[in-house]
Amino acid sequence: MSSRFHRHSKPILRTKRWKVLRMEILERDGFACVKCGARGRLEVDHIRPVRDCPEKAFDPANLQSLCPSCHTAKTRLECGHKPPDPKRQAWSKLVEDLSKPSKTGVYHA
Repeated sequence: MSSRFHRHSKPILRTKRWKVLRMEILERDGFACVKCGARGRLEVDHIRPVRDCPEKAFDPANLQSLCPSCHTAKTRLECGHKPPDPKRQAWSKLVEDLSKPSKTGVYHA
């Protein structure tokens, strides 16, 4: 694996200190993604990556709760990938909205 994409946070994520801090951050953020508000499976993200700021690895001000989708999008940008095409994002949002039941319990069609 290239050192450019080496997961520098791996040793941190295995510590007892991280496990306690992770729960504190999830509680602080109301067990919701700070970007989109999603609940369920959440990841605690380093706002400034550990590879760039190892001294902030355990700093609560450098941590945020993200859903897997928002975390993946953020990580892809950090790794140098282009942001998704706005048309594709709009299409994905439309499909997502159509798959949710309306307030009457009927799916949009």
